[in-house]
Amino acid sequence: MNGSTQGEAINPARSELELAQFMKSRAAIAGHPLHPIFVTIPIGLWSFAPICDLVYLFGWGDASWKSAAFYCIGGGILGAVPAIATGLIDYPIVQGASARLIAKFHFAFNSVVSLMFLASFGLRYQEFKTTFGLAPVILSFLGAALLGVSGWLGGELVSRFGVSVNRESQRESGN
Repeated sequence: MNGSTQGEAINPARSELELAQFMKSRAAIAGHPLHPIFVTIPIGLWSFAPICDLVYLFGWGDASWKSAAFYCIGGGILGAVPAIATGLIDYPIVQGASARLIAKFHFAFNSVVSLMFLASFGLRYQEFKTTFGLAPVILSFLGAALLGVSGWLGGELVSRFGVSVNRESQRESGN
C-alpha cells in the first residue's frame, strides 16, 4: 500500500490493482466478503413477493399466496439487516469518484427499497385478516424494480471497480 493509510486520498496515478487492494472488504470471514452472501436473502424473498401477489390477484392460487407474499416480505426485512450492516461496514472502503458515486446511489436506492418493503409489510399486516388492498402490492412491485436497479449498481461496484475483490488471492492462484 506504499505507506498509505485507509483514510488518505487516493493518488490518481495509482494502478488499478493498487486501488482494488484498498477496497478489500472489512466485513469478511477467511477473506470472503459477507455482503454478497447476505444480500441474496432480501433479493430472493423480495423478488418472489410480487409473483405471489400476482398468483393471488389473478386467482391462480388461494389465499396461501397472499400469505406467502407477506412472509417473503417479512423474511426479506429480517434478511436485510445483516445485508445493510455489512454494506455499511464496507462503504468506507470504496475509493475513486466514480465508484463512490455508484456506491452512494446503491445505498440510497437500497434505503428506499427497504422503506418500501417495510411500508408494504405494515400495510399487509394491518389488512392481513380483512382485505387485500393494492397499495402494498404496488409498493412491492416498485420495490422489486428498484431493487433490480440497485443490485445492478452493486454488481458494477464489484465487477467494474473491484470492490471487495481479493486481488492478492487472485495473484496467488494465477488468475
